[in-house]
Amino acid sequence: MEAYTAVLFSDPVLAFGFEAQSQEERIGAVIFGVVLLITMLFAIYKAFTRSFFNGFVGAIGFFLSLDTVLFHWIFQLHRITKGPEANVLEPIFVGVGIIFIVFSLYSEKKLSLPFSRSKR
Repeated sequence: MEAYTAVLFSDPVLAFGFEAQSQEERIGAVIFGVVLLITMLFAIYKAFTRSFFNGFVGAIGFFLSLDTVLFHWIFQLHRITKGPEANVLEPIFVGVGIIFIVFSLYSEKKLSLPFSRSKR
């Protein structure tokens, strides 16, 4: 049992040894994630149907909003970053998430209308 608890409560493990120490590094990490998200959105838009893209955008919006509100604010399990910039970034992510959800629902409803002018 002692070996098991030693594994559970050992020193923190860093993925690949990277840890953003300064505010600029933490914001840079968030920007990197946003760039990956935009790249993925573009790839999904080009490769799949419009309905699939709408679902993908809605899922991203749901995750951005739900994760931030539930796990960051209510349960306080973690934050986007360890610094004070999280107080600015998190409300922005919730707002963007809500916009993504509304956009995906509106776009999908528009696609389901008869004689939709959408090309995809």
